[in-house]
Amino acid sequence: MKPWLAEMIDDPNRNQVTEESNENEEKNPAGRKGRKGRKGPGAAKKKQRKNSKKKDKKNADGSDSEEDAITEEELDKLKEAVEEKKKLIATIRNKPWKMKQKLEVLKDAQEFVEKFEGALGKGKGKKFYAYKVMMLKKWMKFQRDFENFKTACIPWEMKIKEIESHFGSSVASYFIFLRWMYGINMILFGLTFGLVMVPEALMGKPYGTMPRKTVPRAEQPTAMNFATLWDFSGFAQYSVLFYGYYNNQRTIGWLQFRLPLSYLLVGIGTIAYSFMVVIRTMAKNANADGGGDDNSFNFSWKMYTSWDFLIGNPETADNKFASITTSFKESILEEQESRKEENIHLVRFLRVLANFLVLCTLAGSGYLIYFVVRRSQQFALEGLENYGWWERNEVNTVMSLLGMFCPTMFDVISGLENYHPRIALRWQLGRIFALFLGNLYTFLIALMDEINLKREEEKVVQYNMTFWEASIYNKTHSENSTFQVDASDVPRGPCWETMVGQEFVRLTVSDIMTTYITILTGDFLQAVFVRFFNYCWCWDLEYGWPSYCEFDISGNVLGLIFNQGMI
Repeated sequence: MKPWLAEMIDDPNRNQVTEESNENEEKNPAGRKGRKGRKGPGAAKKKQRKNSKKKDKKNADGSDSEEDAITEEELDKLKEAVEEKKKLIATIRNKPWKMKQKLEVLKDAQEFVEKFEGALGKGKGKKFYAYKVMMLKKWMKFQRDFENFKTACIPWEMKIKEIESHFGSSVASYFIFLRWMYGINMILFGLTFGLVMVPEALMGKPYGTMPRKTVPRAEQPTAMNFATLWDFSGFAQYSVLFYGYYNNQRTIGWLQFRLPLSYLLVGIGTIAYSFMVVIRTMAKNANADGGGDDNSFNFSWKMYTSWDFLIGNPETADNKFASITTSFKESILEEQESRKEENIHLVRFLRVLANFLVLCTLAGSGYLIYFVVRRSQQFALEGLENYGWWERNEVNTVMSLLGMFCPTMFDVISGLENYHPRIALRWQLGRIFALFLGNLYTFLIALMDEINLKREEEKVVQYNMTFWEASIYNKTHSENSTFQVDASDVPRGPCWETMVGQEFVRLTVSDIMTTYITILTGDFLQAVFVRFFNYCWCWDLEYGWPSYCEFDISGNVLGLIFNQGMI
């Protein structure tokens, strides 16, 4: 290996010292030959001119000859040194060094790479390597810019990061889950909208051409009222939103689009896509989970893993500090209580009593929903126009109120069981899930009875339609003229498919409105009261009672799952 190459690989700053020493030797020549050569000023000047000519010639041809003299072995060692410096730059943050030492080493490594990486592109057969290095840098920059672009294109990414910095990663996970479900629902909506609603609107028979696509004449004066549209009746009922608007033709339009087949395949595709997305996400989370036992070394886990390093707000950091302190106090109390002898018979009795109260609450909730649905059927038979707002929206309001107050009741009942907080949370989630699922299936069972009533009513209307058509035919035949009947005057029976769709849409909208009203009238007003009255109150409202409302992550996630189940 050439001496200058070894010096460059070992220490890039050593070249400057070598050059300075060579210059000093040239200025101050020493040795026997130098002393003999002094035969006068003319000879000295002649020798100096001769040496300068040799030096200029050497400088003119030195670069090419030096580059040609580099062997492949030396070039490989130089490449290896550059790669090692690059690796050091990439992993220097993981080194257990002081920050000053890291910055010095990083600066030296970057200077070495910038200086000698370009030198690899000089000489014969080495330009391709320089080109490859340049393209690699551009490709890395493009990848970095593309990743930034993808992050900027993710909906609400910066907002969720802001929430995460204020309230921690656990609260942000709820909004990430909400965004994920929103994306799924947009795809499901695209399937239904693009393959069912749009073909019917563009190629199907227009509004008013047949009875099922026309508002009855008796309902037309109030078909555009807000109360009517809020109940998804009137013009909303006779539109592409509901099943009763669609005709029973096998093909529609000039494309001969097979709408019934498309309707069936969209339903199957919706279920299949939802199933595959859930399975894929579960498999991804299972692979990302590192496992481990959280029950062992409880205090060590709390000491080293409790802090949320994504918090960037001072107030949230103070709250997190207080929460960790309270968690340690609770853990110490739990450890002390676990070592005490308990009355096992009293504990068992209280847990049995708590489960009995929970079962009574679930049974009462299901019976109340069934009763309200049957009561609404009676109101529908007598005519909803004779009743007020409560009777028309009783089912939706009752289900929303049950979903709001029953979880709070379960939380109060869980105080009797004296479980560990983690076990108590699992029981609470299971009970809320059973409540939502039971309410939904009770609602479906009650709708089955209403569907049977609608089908019986439809048979009666079909029987009466025979006499109505016969009377129209006799009237036309007796007058020897064509008698045209407007589509809005044709008697028609109820469509139970449209009725089911209306009930679920009303239930979804009612649940959303209840959520908004609860947030505005409950959490928001309580937060305003605590914020502005804390300065003039007898005790600290922020850290005492009532304090700020905590974000119930588990309850809100189950609420999203319930709404998705209705969809």
